[in-house]
Amino acid sequence: MTMPNKPLPTQALLDQIKVRFYSGSVPEQAYYQDRRMLLYALTWPASWLEQRGLPITSQAYQNLVEERLESIAKHGDPKRYQRYFPRYLLKSLQDWFAHNGEALYEELKHVRNQLHSIDRLLQTHHPNLPEDIVAPIAQAHAILAVQNQRKKHRDPEQLDLFSGHKITT
Repeated sequence: MTMPNKPLPTQALLDQIKVRFYSGSVPEQAYYQDRRMLLYALTWPASWLEQRGLPITSQAYQNLVEERLESIAKHGDPKRYQRYFPRYLLKSLQDWFAHNGEALYEELKHVRNQLHSIDRLLQTHHPNLPEDIVAPIAQAHAILAVQNQRKKHRDPEQLDLFSGHKITT
């Protein structure tokens, strides 16, 4: 769990996205309309990490996603992502993890990283565990996923409020 006075890295990442990809010819309201799906995309890596039991610090998580944003800025096709950037970002993150996930897994599970975590814990002389940013971000991702599922699926047996007829999709 994060420390109460430390914000999650998602806000800093959202600020970077706003400056890099939502300035210039893009209307400012587009960023606020896309914000929920941007958060979903930014929290997706945490769910991947949590499924594999990989702890990571807030700064390391932020660096990981910032590298993907830098790659999109350098090599991405603006014609493809200008229509709906959150979808492009999510797909880019998922593709990166599909291609590089095994190497990341090995790196984060390596004994060196485990020893570094223990060393950091001993240096602080603090009884609390080292910061694990994955769990709260993965929880946020799960909440966003449930909210997105509610919007997509309607019960065909449900009556429409105004017409009294069954909803057909």
